[in-house]
Amino acid sequence: MKRLILILWVTVLALMLACSSGQDSVQQELSPDSTIVRTIPDTPLCVGLRFSNNLGMNDPACFDYLEPAFRDSVQELQLSPWEIFGRWRGFDSGGRLTETTTGDDSLNRTSYYCSIARLEDMPPVIRIDFVLLQGQWLIENVESELPRDVLDSLSVETQASMVLENPLIRREMRIARMLLDDCKLDHEINWASWYAASENGADFADYIMELSDESYSTLAISNVRTAAKLQIIQDRATFQVADVPVELRELVAAWRELAYLRKAVLRADHEAMQNLRQTGTWMGPDLEEETARIVFLESVFYSVNDLVEQNDTLSTIYPVLLTCGASEPLEHLMVHLDPHQLEQKTENDIGIPIWRALGVDMNGDLDPERVLFWAGDLYLFLGTPTGYSLVWRSWKSFNSDYHGQFGTQTSPSGNRSIVLVGNTGEYDYELSLDPGDLPVFQRVSVSSDASGSFDDELVESPLLQRDNP
Repeated sequence: MKRLILILWVTVLALMLACSSGQDSVQQELSPDSTIVRTIPDTPLCVGLRFSNNLGMNDPACFDYLEPAFRDSVQELQLSPWEIFGRWRGFDSGGRLTETTTGDDSLNRTSYYCSIARLEDMPPVIRIDFVLLQGQWLIENVESELPRDVLDSLSVETQASMVLENPLIRREMRIARMLLDDCKLDHEINWASWYAASENGADFADYIMELSDESYSTLAISNVRTAAKLQIIQDRATFQVADVPVELRELVAAWRELAYLRKAVLRADHEAMQNLRQTGTWMGPDLEEETARIVFLESVFYSVNDLVEQNDTLSTIYPVLLTCGASEPLEHLMVHLDPHQLEQKTENDIGIPIWRALGVDMNGDLDPERVLFWAGDLYLFLGTPTGYSLVWRSWKSFNSDYHGQFGTQTSPSGNRSIVLVGNTGEYDYELSLDPGDLPVFQRVSVSSDASGSFDDELVESPLLQRDNP
């Protein structure tokens, strides 16, 4: 019996020694000097986010996330990160990452399509390109311009269909188009004398220097109003359009950049005109590249917008953004025109119209026009099967005795026209369409004789063409 107990103790002791030896061997294998750590490289999205965070602090450490050749090129500039990339409002983590492809140099690449707004007057970042080097994703390029071949690579019909399916973007695109039409009208009407002079071979510098102060002010104020409307377009595309589908982000970025570039070009021309007026020296800015870019961006926007307005059978009311004033920012008012109502209006507490819109058939088709009064201004919207287009408007402080008490009468052509009496009682006004659907606005002097007589002021403006400018 004692012998059996001894054998058991020897066996247990041997097992304990064996386990201890095994633990020592395991501890030797897991020693710090021989431990193997495997890490997963940061994804392109993580790299972009870290770059954005460092950029937000203007920290040069953000350069560490750039591909070596790209890093060397930006560091040679000896500028701060903000001066090179601009100050971002925040990284867009809701973008779209493309599939990874292998290039001719055997390196893997991917692109991140996004919409990153910047604080300065710089176009948004719409794409970040990444390359995989030595197991690490690095930023190879930051793209802030719409490629010139985007119109070929993205189907216009597909984009128009997606806009029609998105009520928010459809509304904002209509508003942007209406404001662009407003800018075009403003420039065409108030710069009409220059167009006439240029057709007769006049030199721009000589023309500006010969203008009276009043005439020059008309041109300058028109520029200010136009710039302010472009700023509204840019701001709305930045702050009013949220959760944009990936497939439409480049389209929204296109009309945001269009407004930015058109304002930049207008500002450069205006400053050169101001300098000419003050010093007599004309130094025209070099805007060839910007002008070509604007032409391209307009082709992108108008090609999609034309299809949207042509095929929009879903909308029952149509938003318009009215503006008034002559300094930035402009006063503005959103109105939803309803073709099923003969009259729309909003009055103040004492019954005076703040704005009033009257439906009237001015050309005999099935889509009545709509004349709207607000803040001393008149707006004429031509009726179309799918909405309205702005074809004429007045401006505050120019014949500002327009008011909301207007009505209709039969014009000589047999259609209806809008008539109103000026606040001073000295003039009647009539707004009509001629047989070619061109707006005609005329002021008639109120006299003692029944027939009356036309005042020497006759205001006509050509119908705003809906074709691409």
